[in-house]
Amino acid sequence: SSAVDLSAIASGTGGFVIGGESAWDSSGHSVSSAGDVNGDGLDDLIVGADHADPANKSAAGKSYVVFGKTNASAINLSAIASGTGGFVMNGENANDFSAFSVSSAGDVNGDGLDDLIVGAFFAGFDAYYGTGKSYVVFGKKDKVAVDLSIIASGTGGFVINGENTNDLSGRSVSSAGDVNGDGLDDLIVGAYQADPDNKSNAGKSYVVFGKTDKDAVNLSTLGTGGFVINGENADDSSGISVSSAGDVNGDGLDDLIVGAYQADPDNKSNAGKSYVVFGKTDKDAVNLSTLGTGGFVINGENADDSSGISVSSAGDVNGDGLDDLIVGAYWADP
Repeated sequence: SSAVDLSAIASGTGGFVIGGESAWDSSGHSVSSAGDVNGDGLDDLIVGADHADPANKSAAGKSYVVFGKTNASAINLSAIASGTGGFVMNGENANDFSAFSVSSAGDVNGDGLDDLIVGAFFAGFDAYYGTGKSYVVFGKKDKVAVDLSIIASGTGGFVINGENTNDLSGRSVSSAGDVNGDGLDDLIVGAYQADPDNKSNAGKSYVVFGKTDKDAVNLSTLGTGGFVINGENADDSSGISVSSAGDVNGDGLDDLIVGAYQADPDNKSNAGKSYVVFGKTDKDAVNLSTLGTGGFVINGENADDSSGISVSSAGDVNGDGLDDLIVGAYWADP
């Protein structure tokens, strides 16, 4: 197959380009499939601009939902912000950096429309870093702008509040697929600077089960609404990346993958680890130090590779009926 030059895409050959709205917005910092948000049969897109300044709130961030389309004409996010071809989601407070992470959420509330999740890892700013928030925005057919402050008050979705100051929850967010098999899609939120069992920066990841109400979720009291995945060792930074893994083991439940890019497998400093956590119906906490039959670990190759900085389901690459995985190691030296 021939290579693709993005200059061709920008000119409308083989795809289309999405241009940012304003200088210094950093649009494209995060991107994801959005699923079919408006129910028209075409999958949609979500583009994050974490440095955008909605309503003059510096670095509150914006996320843009671009509806699927069949033509290859270029899109400017200023048009999306005005309600043409999609809609914008405006960050809640200055310096939240909402849209640092964005993802499809699957169909969390079971209404037939795919939902969205937007991470704002600096929300709740105190001293140096934030507790973090993540916003679940329910799918909708109109193009009216969404203010995440409204989501936080329980209109059109719900907010997921971080647990502790400096956890940076929402640094990574993803659909989790249907982990517990109840028919609603679940969510996973990473907090890579959390300190489980007083292990500084070991990191935590939180699985939030799908639900039909709009009540806020507090990760400090998750209880029966999901479960926590506790990092293994201090300074591992587990939860720096999180994703659904698809159904890796073929048991009918969707699985999870959590990256820990500063982990030290076999004493190889910062080689990184990625942990596959199998789907389960109970709400017991998962400790990555004792994962056992509940999943498996993927150890980085060489010191300083930082494997696990990015993780994702890969779909069924080899056609064996089991979903596969992909792990990034951005400091590796091939």
